[in-house]
Amino acid sequence: MTSAPADWGVAAERTATLDAALDGVSVTGHLSEELFAVVDLLNAQPTLCRALSDAGSPAPARQKLASQLLSDQLSAEALTVVEAAAAVRWPSSAGLSGGLERQAVRALLLTAVSAGQADQVEEELFRLRQTVLGDLDLSVALEDRDRPVADRRELVRSLLADRSTSQTRELAARAVPTTGRAHYEQVLARYLELSADLRGASIAVVTTARALSTAQREEMVNQLERITGHHIDLRETVDPSVLGGARINLPDEVIDGTVARRLDQARQSLG
Repeated sequence: MTSAPADWGVAAERTATLDAALDGVSVTGHLSEELFAVVDLLNAQPTLCRALSDAGSPAPARQKLASQLLSDQLSAEALTVVEAAAAVRWPSSAGLSGGLERQAVRALLLTAVSAGQADQVEEELFRLRQTVLGDLDLSVALEDRDRPVADRRELVRSLLADRSTSQTRELAARAVPTTGRAHYEQVLARYLELSADLRGASIAVVTTARALSTAQREEMVNQLERITGHHIDLRETVDPSVLGGARINLPDEVIDGTVARRLDQARQSLG
């Protein structure tokens, strides 16, 4: 991961097409490996990527080219997804590799869902993201384009070691930026959004001065679900500097009811 921006350059109208293609085949861990391999191939061979995304060529011709080049190397399931991607009209070749990368991530997340590990994977990715956000040296090391990608991915795997699921380790390694402008923590955030979306949920990150009790957590989830109309996956962080109250980060909104925020507002009003 990743030559594309944090959103993989995939417009909403194209996303549904590729999602349907992946959802229509049997998803296994091997499928995600195959799709990641295709992404790596396209990133390594820009000419091939341009040929498979050339808007001047009819969609059936692009699909045929994909089949001719890759049918001997891919399972029927992986080829179905690649052909679906080749049929899409992309504004740039980066869109093709980005679209396939998104499906590779979805495939790996779906294996976690099937194994009953989706919540664990999501929590592990969230904790890793929080660690990176709080460690500038680690963030710089993971985003150092002068350092080989393989070395940076190995750094991530060594950090997680045997303390996480295999899906988490692979996703964390794939999130390492190669080219492009995406930051490591941004890619992890996108993975978290995809994970929640697969389960029909929205992620809410709550920051409090001390850990919530079980009752407080349940009440907050209930309130947020009433407000948003969505199932909520609540992720917690503790930051003593907020002093009290809670700050809740939703996908499209921030609710800041912390004591620190109220004190700041009071200071501003006093001029």
